[in-house]
Amino acid sequence: MREKQVIINGLNINYFQSEDLKKEEVVVFLHGWGSRAAHLKSVFENLPNFVALDLPGFGGSDLPLSPWGVSEFAIFLDSFLSKIEIKNPTLVGHSVGGSIIIKYLVEGGMAEKAILIASAGIRKRGPRIFFYKVIAKIFKVFFLLPGLSIFRDKIRKKFYSAIDSKDYIEAGKMIESYKKIIRDDLTDDLQKVIIPTTLIWGEKDSITPLWQGELMREKIANSKLFVISDAGHFSFIDQPEKFREILSKEIR
Repeated sequence: MREKQVIINGLNINYFQSEDLKKEEVVVFLHGWGSRAAHLKSVFENLPNFVALDLPGFGGSDLPLSPWGVSEFAIFLDSFLSKIEIKNPTLVGHSVGGSIIIKYLVEGGMAEKAILIASAGIRKRGPRIFFYKVIAKIFKVFFLLPGLSIFRDKIRKKFYSAIDSKDYIEAGKMIESYKKIIRDDLTDDLQKVIIPTTLIWGEKDSITPLWQGELMREKIANSKLFVISDAGHFSFIDQPEKFREILSKEIR
């Protein structure tokens, strides 16, 4: 395995590739939010022909020059693949990496196959989410009162931890990009994905719940869904053997 860098639209991008990378039948890996390519090492390190990149703002790659949403990351993916001269790869994406793949495909990107692992892209709905939004707005006004701003960060961290939004409080310099990404609902785009698509989901996923995987299976015509029991959002960590068994069959 080799670690390399390439300049894409002025950004230095870090990525890993197999030792003797061939330009055909390549498997390209995109990590999730707050992660990096190396966190998927156990998934790709034994594959004969792969590329795994650190998305802009993560790992060893430069920060975007402005806040990016899913569309900007999809445009970047297209530029990256063109720069390293890879055509029609199998695209594998975890969480936000999956949503980037979806947007890339519906905006004209070419791929042989997509494998989406606990993919993001469907906004959570319902009264519970509406309630949290209302509370967040109340907090925003509340902390404008004199003398209360000193407690803001501490209470806000507890609030977002309580609603399972750890990514928000840990977004750091990528916070504005995070806000853009979670506003992007790709539900209406799913039916535009026409290539063979494999969905891999942890049964106990609390970040992108299983119903989202089932909805993707319903809307993506040429798709199939694998559910891994006793696994959460990181099924490749929770149940590595079961995960690798599915992946090895699906990338052939």
